[in-house]
Amino acid sequence: MTTAEAALKRRLRHMQWFATGLLVTVAILFVITSLLLPAYPWLAVVVAFSEAGMIGALADWFAVTALFRRPLGLPIPHTAIVPTRKKDIGEALARFIRDHFLTRDAVLPRLAEADLAARLGGWLARRDNARLVSRDLGRALNWLLDAVDSAELRQSLQSSLKRALDQASVSAGFGVILEVFTTGNHAQALVNHLVEVGRSQLAANEEKIRERIKDRSPWWLPRFVDEEIFSQLVGELQRILDEIGDDPTHAAREDFNRRLLALREALENDPVTIERGEVLSSEFLGHPAVKAYFDDLWRVVRGNLSDALDDAESPIRIGLERELSLIGNRLKQDTEIADTLNGWLRELVTYLVETYRQPLSEIVSDTIDSWDATATSERIELYIGRDLQFIRINGTIVGGLVGVAIYLAWGFLPL
Repeated sequence: MTTAEAALKRRLRHMQWFATGLLVTVAILFVITSLLLPAYPWLAVVVAFSEAGMIGALADWFAVTALFRRPLGLPIPHTAIVPTRKKDIGEALARFIRDHFLTRDAVLPRLAEADLAARLGGWLARRDNARLVSRDLGRALNWLLDAVDSAELRQSLQSSLKRALDQASVSAGFGVILEVFTTGNHAQALVNHLVEVGRSQLAANEEKIRERIKDRSPWWLPRFVDEEIFSQLVGELQRILDEIGDDPTHAAREDFNRRLLALREALENDPVTIERGEVLSSEFLGHPAVKAYFDDLWRVVRGNLSDALDDAESPIRIGLERELSLIGNRLKQDTEIADTLNGWLRELVTYLVETYRQPLSEIVSDTIDSWDATATSERIELYIGRDLQFIRINGTIVGGLVGVAIYLAWGFLPL
Protein backbone atom coordinates (compact mmCIF):
# COMPACT_ATOMS: atom_id res chain seq x y z
CA MET A 1 0.00 0.00 0.00
CA THR A 2 1.33 3.41 -0.97
CA THR A 3 1.68 6.36 1.41
CA ALA A 4 -1.29 8.08 -0.24
CA GLU A 5 -3.47 4.98 0.16
CA ALA A 6 -2.42 4.64 3.82
CA ALA A 7 -3.56 8.23 4.40
CA LEU A 8 -6.88 7.51 2.66
CA LYS A 9 -7.37 4.45 4.83
CA ARG A 10 -6.84 6.48 8.02
CA ARG A 11 -9.37 9.09 6.87
CA LEU A 12 -11.87 6.36 6.00
CA ARG A 13 -11.52 4.70 9.40
CA HIS A 14 -11.97 8.07 11.13
CA MET A 15 -15.24 8.74 9.29
CA GLN A 16 -16.49 5.20 9.89
CA TRP A 17 -15.93 5.58 13.63
CA PHE A 18 -17.60 8.98 13.60
CA ALA A 19 -20.71 7.68 11.79
CA THR A 20 -20.86 4.61 14.06
CA GLY A 21 -20.37 6.79 17.13
CA LEU A 22 -23.30 8.96 16.06
CA LEU A 23 -25.47 5.84 15.70
CA VAL A 24 -24.47 4.67 19.19
CA THR A 25 -25.18 8.17 20.56
CA VAL A 26 -28.75 8.31 19.23
CA ALA A 27 -29.31 4.73 20.42
CA ILE A 28 -28.23 5.65 23.95
CA LEU A 29 -30.32 8.81 23.76
CA PHE A 30 -33.33 6.71 22.73
CA VAL A 31 -32.91 4.32 25.69
CA ILE A 32 -32.43 7.09 28.26
CA THR A 33 -35.30 9.29 27.05
CA SER A 34 -37.62 6.28 26.79
CA LEU A 35 -36.94 5.41 30.42
CA LEU A 36 -37.50 9.02 31.55
CA LEU A 37 -40.57 9.60 29.36
CA PRO A 38 -43.21 8.71 32.05
CA ALA A 39 -41.75 11.33 34.38
CA TYR A 40 -41.06 13.90 31.69
CA PRO A 41 -43.67 13.73 28.92
CA TRP A 42 -42.04 16.56 26.97
CA LEU A 43 -39.15 14.13 26.17
CA ALA A 44 -41.47 12.52 23.63
CA VAL A 45 -39.98 14.78 20.91
CA VAL A 46 -36.46 13.62 21.81
CA VAL A 47 -37.61 10.00 21.79
CA ALA A 48 -39.10 10.49 18.32
CA PHE A 49 -35.89 12.11 17.09
CA SER A 50 -33.56 9.45 18.49
CA GLU A 51 -35.78 6.58 17.37
CA ALA A 52 -36.08 7.81 13.78
CA GLY A 53 -32.38 8.80 13.71
CA MET A 54 -31.38 5.34 14.84
CA ILE A 55 -33.54 3.73 12.16
CA GLY A 56 -32.13 6.05 9.45
CA ALA A 57 -28.57 5.37 10.58
CA LEU A 58 -29.08 1.60 10.52
CA ALA A 59 -30.74 1.73 7.09
CA ASP A 60 -27.92 3.79 5.58
CA TRP A 61 -25.28 1.63 7.26
CA PHE A 62 -26.86 -1.39 5.60
CA ALA A 63 -26.98 0.37 2.19
CA VAL A 64 -23.35 1.52 2.31
CA THR A 65 -22.05 -1.79 3.63
CA ALA A 66 -24.02 -3.77 1.03
CA LEU A 67 -22.05 -2.08 -1.73
CA PHE A 68 -18.77 -3.70 -0.67
CA ARG A 69 -19.59 -6.76 1.46
CA ARG A 70 -22.41 -8.75 3.01
CA PRO A 71 -23.73 -6.99 6.16
CA LEU A 72 -22.87 -9.05 9.25
CA GLY A 73 -21.73 -11.81 6.83
CA LEU A 74 -25.34 -12.77 6.10
CA PRO A 75 -26.11 -14.06 2.53
CA ILE A 76 -28.70 -11.39 1.88
CA PRO A 77 -29.65 -11.03 -1.82
CA HIS A 78 -28.33 -7.99 -3.72
CA THR A 79 -25.52 -7.30 -1.27
CA ALA A 80 -21.72 -7.27 -1.82
CA ILE A 81 -22.54 -5.61 -5.14
CA VAL A 82 -19.01 -4.53 -6.11
CA PRO A 83 -17.22 -7.89 -5.66
CA THR A 84 -20.07 -10.03 -7.07
CA ARG A 85 -20.77 -7.82 -10.09
CA LYS A 86 -17.23 -6.65 -10.75
CA LYS A 87 -17.24 -7.86 -14.36
CA ASP A 88 -20.60 -6.17 -15.14
CA ILE A 89 -19.41 -2.93 -13.52
CA GLY A 90 -16.22 -2.98 -15.59
CA GLU A 91 -18.11 -3.57 -18.82
CA ALA A 92 -20.64 -0.85 -18.02
CA LEU A 93 -17.85 1.61 -17.18
CA ALA A 94 -16.06 0.72 -20.43
CA ARG A 95 -19.23 1.29 -22.46
CA PHE A 96 -19.81 4.59 -20.71
CA ILE A 97 -16.28 5.79 -21.53
CA ARG A 98 -16.57 4.56 -25.11
CA ASP A 99 -19.97 6.13 -25.80
CA HIS A 100 -19.51 9.45 -23.97
CA PHE A 101 -15.78 10.22 -24.00
CA LEU A 102 -14.17 8.39 -26.94
CA THR A 103 -16.28 10.04 -29.61
CA ARG A 104 -15.54 12.61 -32.28
CA ASP A 105 -18.14 15.02 -30.87
CA ALA A 106 -16.57 14.83 -27.41
CA VAL A 107 -12.95 15.09 -28.53
CA LEU A 108 -13.08 17.74 -31.28
CA PRO A 109 -14.33 20.69 -29.16
CA ARG A 110 -11.62 20.06 -26.56
CA LEU A 111 -8.94 19.79 -29.23
CA ALA A 112 -10.15 23.04 -30.83
CA GLU A 113 -9.80 24.86 -27.51
CA ALA A 114 -6.48 23.26 -26.58
CA ASP A 115 -4.28 24.85 -29.33
CA LEU A 116 -1.86 21.94 -29.07
CA ALA A 117 0.64 23.45 -31.49
CA ALA A 118 1.08 26.62 -29.40
CA ARG A 119 1.46 24.61 -26.21
CA LEU A 120 3.95 22.28 -27.87
CA GLY A 121 5.86 25.22 -29.33
CA GLY A 122 6.06 27.04 -26.01
CA TRP A 123 7.18 23.87 -24.27
CA LEU A 124 9.85 23.02 -26.84
CA ALA A 125 11.13 26.61 -26.95
CA ARG A 126 12.43 26.19 -23.41
CA ARG A 127 16.02 24.95 -23.50
CA ASP A 128 15.57 22.44 -20.68
CA ASN A 129 12.63 20.79 -22.43
CA ALA A 130 14.44 20.67 -25.78
CA ARG A 131 17.39 19.02 -24.03
CA LEU A 132 15.04 16.53 -22.37
CA VAL A 133 13.46 15.59 -25.71
CA SER A 134 16.86 15.32 -27.42
CA ARG A 135 17.98 12.99 -24.63
CA ASP A 136 14.89 10.81 -25.00
CA LEU A 137 15.28 10.77 -28.79
CA GLY A 138 18.87 9.69 -28.31
CA ARG A 139 17.77 6.85 -26.06
CA ALA A 140 15.07 5.81 -28.51
CA LEU A 141 17.54 5.79 -31.40
CA ASN A 142 20.02 3.83 -29.30
CA TRP A 143 17.34 1.28 -28.53
CA LEU A 144 16.60 1.06 -32.25
CA LEU A 145 20.29 0.52 -32.96
CA ASP A 146 20.38 -2.30 -30.41
CA ALA A 147 17.34 -3.89 -32.04
CA VAL A 148 18.77 -3.60 -35.54
CA ASP A 149 22.08 -5.02 -34.33
CA SER A 150 20.60 -8.46 -33.73
CA ALA A 151 21.98 -11.11 -36.09
CA GLU A 152 18.54 -12.20 -37.25
CA LEU A 153 17.40 -8.69 -38.07
CA ARG A 154 20.66 -7.82 -39.82
CA GLN A 155 20.31 -10.96 -41.93
CA SER A 156 16.74 -9.98 -42.74
CA LEU A 157 17.83 -6.47 -43.73
CA GLN A 158 20.59 -7.87 -45.91
CA SER A 159 18.14 -10.20 -47.62
CA SER A 160 15.71 -7.33 -48.18
CA LEU A 161 18.50 -5.16 -49.60
CA LYS A 162 19.59 -7.95 -51.92
CA ARG A 163 16.03 -8.47 -53.14
CA ALA A 164 15.69 -4.74 -53.75
CA LEU A 165 18.95 -4.68 -55.71
CA ASP A 166 17.87 -7.76 -57.65
CA GLN A 167 14.68 -5.99 -58.66
CA ALA A 168 16.51 -2.79 -59.56
CA SER A 169 18.45 -2.44 -62.79
CA VAL A 170 22.14 -2.57 -61.89
CA SER A 171 23.06 -1.76 -65.47
CA ALA A 172 20.96 1.37 -65.34
CA GLY A 173 22.81 2.40 -62.17
CA PHE A 174 26.18 1.87 -63.85
CA GLY A 175 24.86 3.83 -66.81
CA VAL A 176 24.06 6.79 -64.57
CA ILE A 177 27.58 6.67 -63.12
CA LEU A 178 29.10 6.61 -66.60
CA GLU A 179 26.87 9.50 -67.68
CA VAL A 180 28.24 11.55 -64.79
CA PHE A 181 31.81 10.66 -65.85
CA THR A 182 31.23 11.61 -69.49
CA THR A 183 29.79 15.05 -68.65
CA GLY A 184 31.99 17.96 -67.69
CA ASN A 185 35.64 17.19 -66.93
CA HIS A 186 35.14 14.04 -64.87
CA ALA A 187 36.35 11.68 -67.63
CA GLN A 188 39.39 13.87 -68.35
CA ALA A 189 40.23 14.00 -64.65
CA LEU A 190 40.09 10.21 -64.58
CA VAL A 191 42.43 10.06 -67.59
CA ASN A 192 44.86 12.42 -65.82
CA HIS A 193 44.79 10.16 -62.80
CA LEU A 194 45.41 7.06 -64.92
CA VAL A 195 48.34 8.80 -66.64
CA GLU A 196 49.88 9.58 -63.25
CA VAL A 197 49.37 5.98 -62.19
CA GLY A 198 51.06 4.82 -65.41
CA ARG A 199 54.01 7.12 -64.86
CA SER A 200 54.54 6.00 -61.29
CA GLN A 201 54.23 2.32 -62.19
CA LEU A 202 56.63 2.70 -65.10
CA ALA A 203 59.20 4.39 -62.87
CA ALA A 204 58.76 1.77 -60.16
CA ASN A 205 59.17 -1.19 -62.54
CA GLU A 206 62.10 -0.07 -64.73
CA GLU A 207 64.42 -2.70 -63.28
CA LYS A 208 61.85 -5.43 -63.83
CA ILE A 209 61.44 -4.33 -67.46
CA ARG A 210 65.24 -4.35 -67.93
CA GLU A 211 65.50 -7.83 -66.42
CA ARG A 212 62.63 -9.11 -68.54
CA ILE A 213 64.26 -7.82 -71.76
CA LYS A 214 67.55 -9.41 -70.74
CA ASP A 215 65.87 -12.76 -70.06
CA ARG A 216 63.94 -12.77 -73.35
CA SER A 217 66.77 -11.68 -75.67
CA PRO A 218 69.01 -14.30 -77.38
CA TRP A 219 72.25 -15.18 -75.57
CA TRP A 220 74.36 -14.06 -78.46
CA LEU A 221 72.82 -10.56 -78.58
CA PRO A 222 75.21 -7.94 -77.07
CA ARG A 223 74.15 -6.37 -73.80
CA PHE A 224 74.31 -2.82 -75.13
CA VAL A 225 71.56 -3.81 -77.55
CA ASP A 226 69.37 -4.90 -74.61
CA GLU A 227 70.00 -1.56 -72.99
CA GLU A 228 69.10 0.24 -76.20
CA ILE A 229 65.88 -1.71 -76.48
CA PHE A 230 65.12 -0.89 -72.86
CA SER A 231 65.83 2.79 -73.34
CA GLN A 232 63.75 2.98 -76.51
CA LEU A 233 60.81 1.10 -74.95
CA VAL A 234 60.72 2.97 -71.67
CA GLY A 235 61.33 6.30 -73.37
CA GLU A 236 58.52 5.68 -75.85
CA LEU A 237 56.12 4.74 -73.08
CA GLN A 238 57.07 7.86 -71.13
CA ARG A 239 56.61 9.98 -74.25
CA ILE A 240 53.13 8.56 -74.87
CA LEU A 241 52.10 9.12 -71.28
CA ASP A 242 53.47 12.67 -71.39
CA GLU A 243 51.60 13.42 -74.60
CA ILE A 244 48.34 12.11 -73.19
CA GLY A 245 48.85 13.94 -69.91
CA ASP A 246 49.82 17.26 -71.48
CA ASP A 247 47.39 17.35 -74.42
CA PRO A 248 43.71 17.81 -73.44
CA THR A 249 42.68 17.01 -77.04
CA HIS A 250 44.81 13.89 -77.42
CA ALA A 251 43.25 11.10 -79.46
CA ALA A 252 43.61 8.67 -76.55
CA ARG A 253 41.45 10.92 -74.41
CA GLU A 254 38.78 11.10 -77.11
CA ASP A 255 38.97 7.34 -77.56
CA PHE A 256 38.58 6.81 -73.81
CA ASN A 257 35.53 9.07 -73.76
CA ARG A 258 34.01 7.24 -76.78
CA ARG A 259 34.52 3.91 -75.06
CA LEU A 260 32.75 5.19 -71.94
CA LEU A 261 29.86 6.40 -74.07
CA ALA A 262 29.74 3.08 -75.91
CA LEU A 263 29.75 1.20 -72.59
CA ARG A 264 26.95 3.37 -71.28
CA GLU A 265 24.94 2.69 -74.44
CA ALA A 266 25.61 -1.03 -74.09
CA LEU A 267 24.51 -1.04 -70.46
CA GLU A 268 21.22 0.49 -71.53
CA ASN A 269 20.50 -1.52 -74.69
CA ASP A 270 22.82 -4.53 -75.10
CA PRO A 271 21.27 -7.66 -73.48
CA VAL A 272 24.64 -9.40 -73.13
CA THR A 273 26.26 -6.44 -71.36
CA ILE A 274 23.19 -5.98 -69.15
CA GLU A 275 23.29 -9.64 -68.12
CA ARG A 276 27.03 -9.42 -67.36
CA GLY A 277 26.36 -6.41 -65.18
CA GLU A 278 23.71 -8.28 -63.21
CA VAL A 279 26.02 -11.27 -62.73
CA LEU A 280 28.83 -8.97 -61.60
CA SER A 281 26.53 -7.27 -59.09
CA SER A 282 25.38 -10.60 -57.67
CA GLU A 283 28.94 -11.87 -57.33
CA PHE A 284 30.06 -8.60 -55.74
CA LEU A 285 27.29 -8.57 -53.10
CA GLY A 286 27.73 -12.26 -52.35
CA HIS A 287 31.50 -12.15 -51.94
CA PRO A 288 32.59 -12.93 -48.34
CA ALA A 289 35.07 -10.03 -48.34
CA VAL A 290 32.30 -7.57 -49.25
CA LYS A 291 30.03 -8.95 -46.51
CA ALA A 292 32.85 -8.76 -43.97
CA TYR A 293 33.61 -5.19 -45.00
CA PHE A 294 30.02 -4.06 -44.56
CA ASP A 295 29.78 -5.87 -41.20
CA ASP A 296 32.92 -4.08 -39.98
CA LEU A 297 31.65 -0.78 -41.37
CA TRP A 298 28.31 -1.24 -39.59
CA ARG A 299 29.98 -2.00 -36.26
CA VAL A 300 32.17 1.10 -36.49
CA VAL A 301 29.28 3.37 -37.54
CA ARG A 302 26.97 1.90 -34.91
CA GLY A 303 29.54 2.31 -32.13
CA ASN A 304 30.31 5.91 -33.03
CA LEU A 305 26.63 6.79 -33.42
CA SER A 306 25.72 5.12 -30.12
CA ASP A 307 28.45 7.00 -28.26
CA ALA A 308 27.33 10.29 -29.83
CA LEU A 309 23.70 9.69 -28.87
CA ASP A 310 24.71 9.00 -25.26
CA ASP A 311 26.90 12.10 -25.01
CA ALA A 312 24.93 15.25 -24.17
CA GLU A 313 27.76 17.39 -25.60
CA SER A 314 28.07 15.54 -28.91
CA PRO A 315 27.30 17.44 -32.14
CA ILE A 316 24.31 15.19 -32.81
CA ARG A 317 22.69 15.85 -29.41
CA ILE A 318 23.49 19.57 -29.54
CA GLY A 319 22.08 19.74 -33.08
CA LEU A 320 18.90 17.94 -32.03
CA GLU A 321 18.46 20.28 -29.09
CA ARG A 322 19.01 23.36 -31.27
CA GLU A 323 16.59 22.20 -33.97
CA LEU A 324 13.90 21.32 -31.41
CA SER A 325 14.17 24.80 -29.87
CA LEU A 326 13.93 26.36 -33.33
CA ILE A 327 10.84 24.29 -34.06
CA GLY A 328 9.29 25.43 -30.78
CA ASN A 329 9.95 29.10 -31.52
CA ARG A 330 8.64 28.73 -35.04
CA LEU A 331 5.41 27.18 -33.78
CA LYS A 332 5.01 30.06 -31.31
CA GLN A 333 5.57 32.77 -33.91
CA ASP A 334 4.13 31.38 -37.15
CA THR A 335 0.36 31.09 -36.72
CA GLU A 336 -0.11 29.60 -40.17
CA ILE A 337 2.17 26.66 -39.41
CA ALA A 338 0.58 26.30 -35.96
CA ASP A 339 -2.91 26.19 -37.49
CA THR A 340 -1.80 23.58 -40.01
CA LEU A 341 -0.22 21.44 -37.29
CA ASN A 342 -3.33 21.80 -35.12
CA GLY A 343 -5.42 20.56 -38.03
CA TRP A 344 -3.16 17.54 -38.48
CA LEU A 345 -3.21 16.77 -34.76
CA ARG A 346 -7.00 17.05 -34.61
CA GLU A 347 -7.40 14.70 -37.55
CA LEU A 348 -4.86 12.28 -36.11
CA VAL A 349 -6.39 12.20 -32.62
CA THR A 350 -9.97 11.88 -33.89
CA TYR A 351 -8.90 9.13 -36.27
CA LEU A 352 -7.20 7.24 -33.44
CA VAL A 353 -10.21 7.73 -31.17
CA GLU A 354 -12.74 6.57 -33.76
CA THR A 355 -10.60 3.65 -34.91
CA TYR A 356 -9.47 2.36 -31.52
CA ARG A 357 -12.31 3.45 -29.23
CA GLN A 358 -13.50 -0.13 -28.75
CA PRO A 359 -10.04 -1.60 -27.92
CA LEU A 360 -9.32 1.36 -25.64
CA SER A 361 -12.56 0.86 -23.72
CA GLU A 362 -11.87 -2.87 -23.48
CA ILE A 363 -8.65 -2.05 -21.63
CA VAL A 364 -10.83 -0.67 -18.81
CA SER A 365 -13.14 -3.69 -18.66
CA ASP A 366 -10.32 -6.23 -19.04
CA THR A 367 -8.25 -4.53 -16.35
CA ILE A 368 -11.13 -4.46 -13.86
CA ASP A 369 -11.99 -8.06 -14.72
CA SER A 370 -8.41 -9.14 -13.97
CA TRP A 371 -8.51 -7.61 -10.49
CA ASP A 372 -9.22 -9.75 -7.44
CA ALA A 373 -12.84 -9.23 -6.37
CA THR A 374 -12.06 -8.56 -2.71
CA ALA A 375 -9.09 -6.32 -3.50
CA THR A 376 -11.20 -4.39 -6.02
CA SER A 377 -13.94 -3.83 -3.47
CA GLU A 378 -11.44 -2.65 -0.87
CA ARG A 379 -9.72 -0.33 -3.35
CA ILE A 380 -12.97 1.30 -4.44
CA GLU A 381 -14.11 1.67 -0.82
CA LEU A 382 -10.75 3.22 0.01
CA TYR A 383 -11.29 6.01 -2.52
CA ILE A 384 -15.03 6.71 -2.13
CA GLY A 385 -15.87 5.16 1.23
CA ARG A 386 -15.17 8.32 3.22
CA ASP A 387 -17.78 10.24 1.23
CA LEU A 388 -20.25 7.39 1.68
CA GLN A 389 -19.92 7.72 5.46
CA PHE A 390 -21.57 11.13 5.14
CA ILE A 391 -24.64 9.26 3.88
CA ARG A 392 -24.76 7.44 7.22
CA ILE A 393 -24.29 10.70 9.13
CA ASN A 394 -26.94 12.48 7.08
CA GLY A 395 -29.28 9.51 7.45
CA THR A 396 -28.98 9.73 11.20
CA ILE A 397 -29.69 13.47 11.36
CA VAL A 398 -32.30 13.63 8.60
CA GLY A 399 -34.02 10.51 9.93
CA GLY A 400 -34.25 12.10 13.38
CA LEU A 401 -35.69 15.33 11.98
CA VAL A 402 -38.25 13.40 9.92
CA GLY A 403 -39.20 11.49 13.08
CA VAL A 404 -39.77 14.78 14.91
CA ALA A 405 -41.81 16.12 11.98
CA ILE A 406 -44.01 13.00 11.94
CA TYR A 407 -44.46 13.16 15.70
CA LEU A 408 -45.52 16.80 15.63
CA ALA A 409 -47.78 16.29 12.63
CA TRP A 410 -49.40 13.33 14.32
CA GLY A 411 -50.01 15.42 17.42
CA PHE A 412 -51.94 18.05 15.46
CA LEU A 413 -54.08 15.59 13.50
CA PRO A 414 -57.69 15.38 14.68
CA LEU A 415 -58.56 12.11 16.34
